[in-house]
Order: sequence, then C-alpha cells, then structure tokens
Amino acid sequence: METKELLERLFDEKKLKVMQFFFNNPEEDFYMREISKRTKVPVATTFRIINKLRELEILKEIKIKKFKVYRLNQTKNTEFLQDIVAQKKSALNDFVEKVTSIDEVERIILHGKEEKTKANVLLIGQNIPVDAIKKFVVEIKESYNFTIIDLTLESDQFSKMSEMGLFPGRRTVLFQK
Repeated sequence: METKELLERLFDEKKLKVMQFFFNNPEEDFYMREISKRTKVPVATTFRIINKLRELEILKEIKIKKFKVYRLNQTKNTEFLQDIVAQKKSALNDFVEKVTSIDEVERIILHGKEEKTKANVLLIGQNIPVDAIKKFVVEIKESYNFTIIDLTLESDQFSKMSEMGLFPGRRTVLFQK
C-alpha cells in the first residue's frame, strides 16, 4: 500500500486535499469558497473540515471586517503533519527540474499522459547533451523506480514531425524558455 493510499484511509480524501492545499500555500490567506473551489471539495464539507482544523490549531482564522480568511498556523504540530501529509516531489517534476539546468533545452513536452511507472518526454532544443539527459533518466529510475522515455529533437525537427502528424494525442508543455 502506498503512503498516499494509507493516508487517504486514515484521513478521508477531502480532509487530505484541504490540508495539502494549505501545506502547499503556507503563507497565503484564503476565503472559504476559494478553498472549496481550488480543492474541489463542497463548501459545506470545507466548512466542517476548516472548523475542525481550527479547533486543532492547525489553521488560523483572520477576520477582515465582515470577512474571514484562513491561513496555516505555523507550529510544531503543523510541521509534523506537513512532513506526513505533504506530497513528495514527483519523479517527473524532479526530472524537469534537473533538465532545466541544461541551457540548450528550450522546451520539455509530456507526450501522452504520465502513468504510474513511466512517462514519454520530448526534449526540444539545439545541441542538447544527450549524455547528461541519460544520466538524469538513470537517476530518476534509481530514486523513484520511474521510467522516463525521452526523445531529443531540434526545434525544426519537432515542427516538421508535428506537421506530419507523428506526435498525435495529448501534449503538455512542462517547461519552455
């Protein structure tokens, strides 16, 4: 059982979404409806979750005239919870972070969609050092047991191949200079 799955069984999925939302935005204030909309949790449920988190002193309520905004309360308890609940960096995000350090890479495109154990990635740029890319692919495989299938192309090659319909389906730009 994965840690995320275990957490979803301990807490319910909606509580987990709201808590992760605050852990990902620790310095920001949010209105109730904004939290509900961004986490895709119904407003009534969000209200109950936020009240419970306020009771436990995980969230602070700040009143601005007649409005209430909520913020993560930075305490030892929230730091402890954050270590448990916060989502770990995904393998694909880690790969993109590493590859963007290479100056020659102009664009990184996810071809299709990220699966549980693999992703197809197009790297577009001029004279991209293939050895460095392969090194990053191996590091990700060892760290996350996640396979990245990469294809390195120059900009004009990618344009021509796209025009020919060789890259059909879903494409998501992960990075662009």
